[in-house]
Amino acid sequence: MRYFLDRSLGSRILPTLLREHGWVVETMDERYGAERSQRVKDVTWIEDLGEGEIALTSDGKIGKVAIQAEAIRRRLARILVIDANLTAREQAARLLDSQMRIERVAIARSGPWILSAGADGLRDLRMKER
Repeated sequence: MRYFLDRSLGSRILPTLLREHGWVVETMDERYGAERSQRVKDVTWIEDLGEGEIALTSDGKIGKVAIQAEAIRRRLARILVIDANLTAREQAARLLDSQMRIERVAIARSGPWILSAGADGLRDLRMKER
């Protein structure tokens, strides 16, 4: 599995922790450059997701805005939301604990989808209706 981390998850601590456990991760800074990544709109990074890539974000409102939801549908994007109130180490632990479930969903379900990785497991989040 390949993962893309949006800017809300940072570019150092969380990616490093995930990579130490074998995750293939690309951050916004790596994809767009540190300066430009701060200006990239959500719709842009959604549309730029690679084939089979899963986007990780802490933006619980992703897909609630019509233009984002349409980009997610158009790109058949697969997005996983992790709690912004957790530290990077706690986020990494949550993701690592959920890794097998995430991979099962990713294999079984093509996009578009948005899932939340909570303490009680994975759950579907709704997008803005068309």
